[in-house]
Amino acid sequence: MLTTVTGLVIAERNYGENDKFIDVLTAEYGVIEICVKGARKIHGKSNSASQLFAYAKFCFSSRNDRYYLNSSELIKVFYGIRLDIKKLALAEYFAEISRYCVTTGQTAKDIMSLFLNSLYFLSEGTRSCEFIKSVFEMRFLSEIGLLPQLIGCRDCYKYEAEEMFFMVDRCCLLCGEHFYGRGFEENYYHIRLSGSVLHTLRFICLAEMKRIFNFRLGNESLAQLNEVTEKYIVSRLNRSFRSLEFYNSVCRPTSAAETDSDENLT
Repeated sequence: MLTTVTGLVIAERNYGENDKFIDVLTAEYGVIEICVKGARKIHGKSNSASQLFAYAKFCFSSRNDRYYLNSSELIKVFYGIRLDIKKLALAEYFAEISRYCVTTGQTAKDIMSLFLNSLYFLSEGTRSCEFIKSVFEMRFLSEIGLLPQLIGCRDCYKYEAEEMFFMVDRCCLLCGEHFYGRGFEENYYHIRLSGSVLHTLRFICLAEMKRIFNFRLGNESLAQLNEVTEKYIVSRLNRSFRSLEFYNSVCRPTSAAETDSDENLT
């Protein structure tokens, strides 16, 4: 029996002389591994659809608890990503997170949408890497059930205060009164948020998926947003990622061309 799915290739591994395995992120089945026969031949019929970050239709069969590709139809390749080492490193980071968190058989419709939209903006260059990275990190965690408590202070439920602190290690907010009242101090995991960054975190986590990239943030606030989201994802998943280390080592965040002093959501 043949099964047809639409999916995104997020990893590939060579097998034998001409074959390879690909990990495909799908909305219906999560991440599935498919064996592609002859994929490494120069004129292999599935070369384009089985390359990394190809979005395609895959028709496959199952034998001995393993999937084998029967045919494929390429839908989109995000060429712009391959032209920039920083963009490629970031896409690899998104893929590593997805492989780690999404299992076979898991419904992943929203994660699939988030990944595809992130690749689109990376490829087109209409959003900076720093911008896309923060949106992906925070929304991805929200989609897998690791949404932090961002509605208000954990102790008094105050929505806004003169000072608001994001407690990375406790997944919540504290207003200044209760932060200092409990004897806390600012440190790596206890971050004082600007009003614009707090509003942005709420927007990324709670807005409709189709709207989460529709905002602008000034350079200083974007830098803090990056700090918060990276620390939060590493803390919640209790590990780092090689692709993240690579991204940070050779592609240090820089000011984005499209950011400006306007810190209002639009």
